[in-house]
Amino acid sequence: MTAKTDKKVILVGAGYISDVHAAAIRSLDGIALCAVVDPNRSAAQALAKRHHIPSVFSTIEQALAEAEFDSAHVLTPPNLHAALTTTLLRHGKHVLVEKPLAETEAECDALIALAEQQGVTLAVNQNFIFHPVMDRARQHLANHDIGPVKSVSLRYEMPLRQLAAGQFSHWMFRQPVNLLLEQAVHPLSQLLSLFGRPSAPVLAQITQSRRLCHGLPLIERLDAIGALDIPVHFSFAMGQDFPVWEMQITGEDGCLSLDFVRQQAVLQNRSRFLPALDTAVAACTQASSLLSQGMRQLSDYALSTAGLKSSQDPFFLSMKTSIGQFYQAIATGQPLLHDGVLGRDLVALCHLLASQSQGADLLKAAKPPVHCTAKPDSDQPCDTPFDVLVIGGTGFIGRHVVQHLLKKHDSVGIMARNLQALPAFYHQPAVQLIQGDVCDPVAVDTAVQRATYVINLAHGGASGDWETIQHAMVDSARLIAQACQTHQITRLVHLGSIASLYLGSDRTVIHSDTPPDPAAAQRAHYARAKAMADHLLLHEIKGLDIVVLRPGIVVGQGGLVNHTGVGFFNNNQYFIGWNLGHNPLPFVLASDVASAAVSALTAPGIAGKALNLVGDVRPSAREYVAMISKGLGRPYRYVPQLTFWLFLQELGKWGIKRLSGRKTDVPTLYDLRSRAMNARFDTSIEKRLLNWQPVSDWDCFYQQAILVHQATPAAETEAEVTRGEGATPRPVHADKVVSE
Repeated sequence: MTAKTDKKVILVGAGYISDVHAAAIRSLDGIALCAVVDPNRSAAQALAKRHHIPSVFSTIEQALAEAEFDSAHVLTPPNLHAALTTTLLRHGKHVLVEKPLAETEAECDALIALAEQQGVTLAVNQNFIFHPVMDRARQHLANHDIGPVKSVSLRYEMPLRQLAAGQFSHWMFRQPVNLLLEQAVHPLSQLLSLFGRPSAPVLAQITQSRRLCHGLPLIERLDAIGALDIPVHFSFAMGQDFPVWEMQITGEDGCLSLDFVRQQAVLQNRSRFLPALDTAVAACTQASSLLSQGMRQLSDYALSTAGLKSSQDPFFLSMKTSIGQFYQAIATGQPLLHDGVLGRDLVALCHLLASQSQGADLLKAAKPPVHCTAKPDSDQPCDTPFDVLVIGGTGFIGRHVVQHLLKKHDSVGIMARNLQALPAFYHQPAVQLIQGDVCDPVAVDTAVQRATYVINLAHGGASGDWETIQHAMVDSARLIAQACQTHQITRLVHLGSIASLYLGSDRTVIHSDTPPDPAAAQRAHYARAKAMADHLLLHEIKGLDIVVLRPGIVVGQGGLVNHTGVGFFNNNQYFIGWNLGHNPLPFVLASDVASAAVSALTAPGIAGKALNLVGDVRPSAREYVAMISKGLGRPYRYVPQLTFWLFLQELGKWGIKRLSGRKTDVPTLYDLRSRAMNARFDTSIEKRLLNWQPVSDWDCFYQQAILVHQATPAAETEAEVTRGEGATPRPVHADKVVSE
């Protein structure tokens, strides 16, 4: 219950980071969340429900008119920061802005001046300056443990999920500086918070860059040298598989090594012993320090998981401290480490690095092609009919499907929520792009009425609790089917998944007549929703020509090699198996799925059927991991285990979570056995009905499923996706690859 004296806060934006802000605010005394603001009302309502926030608004103007609040957290995409923050400051609200403070230095200066004029607090959430390792660094420096600092070296070489997944519509990929504003500000904020802003010109070089789709430029690696209070070397790289985030501070009397990934701070200095003994003493001292820190982390994790200690996750702790200091500054007027000035200095430095570095002149973006993008409520929507509507046609499988349709000279409509930064083949006269959400009845109806055939590849993008997933995956399937009924679509082809089937018994042979899992309630949310959607479309929707296709483990160009059908991918190297890994797995190439989907549009005699799409090359989990390890030159490993032992582990985790008061579903052995996919598939009927022949040659599979990933996916987004007929496999043969 909110006390009358609590400071009231609103969250502007209901994306991923809003959950962390909400959790951090709820952990602080004297602060109460009173509203969420987001034009996506369903996202705002879901956030409000999770964190017991009483009000939801679609615009900041509504919140200002109807809610009483003191402060706001601006958590929107960065291109909206300046306008939203300006509005809030003008109304006398304290504002904490997610990084970056704004897109330009001029916008930052305007915000700082407005906050001073209004007498309110403005801060930027550079939370990593409050990382626990930074606290230890400040303590060592304050104690003069390494003497006067002479130089600093900082390496930030990290993975980037959006880059790996090809999500190039994200704001950070729109221009080169954006990646620095989104990512480089993390390590740079640590440098500036310790040693001040640059005091001399910075020399920098963009040593690696590449172009994404439409020629969009991307800084892959940048190296800079300069001076703050002391000389600095900064190395920045994104899209790296092995994470490195290290700072080495060298002083006259020692060296301090900070590792933010492993949460370690190691001090190296002199001892009183002779050199020969000093080396051994120093090694023992450092080893003891690392062991102590590692055991403390393990203890903190165990105690917090059991609910005996508050979360010690360094990211959450840094967020909590950042937010806590913001509210303490409001109450006391004390200076902030992460004030608007720091935010401005970081934005200025990022622009300097992006524009003045050697190689910056090569980052001029190509002009994106003009294309027809219609929103359902657009003033001048495109209304030209097309042969096939592909719903969710911008994803992994969707790109292959669109390519196959274009080869057949079909006109194609593509409906997706996000239509930015698509490859060139989407921007041609035969393609019409329609922006819309599959859960929006108006958007679905507007798109479907223009089509002759419909292929539904969308699953609603769901995550979260069962109700959310059911709405996104099952209700959207019903909505699309009903729209197809209304507009008398010739045929609806719905792509589901073999996850809707029970695959746990090696005595079972799966064929086209195998029904969805009758015990789907015992399965995980995704599998349960897939089974429900299949049953709905096959048995509850009447009077519609519909075909359900259920692909197996889909691999190929544009996809991921670390498919969860093989095992749980841990630490970017280990596949934790669902079983011992000896049984053949139901792999299928994305290009083969696409050819089947296109064939299903017009194939006779398949209305009302569910067809399983599994290829003829079916390596076991062990064999597949050995293949990708050899083909990609990476030390991937498969970790086999008995399914029952895995069940006991999951049951133990569930018990600990329940003891700590967290609500979570009970794991079932039934579900884990199905994930192991011991069942066999007979696809002879599918091949006959669809006139479908998936790749059966192991070398061809090896080329299209694995060796295709030797090239960076992002650099190949313009390449044509083909099945590879007639292609010459690279000189590494699959039969030479053996499992460990």
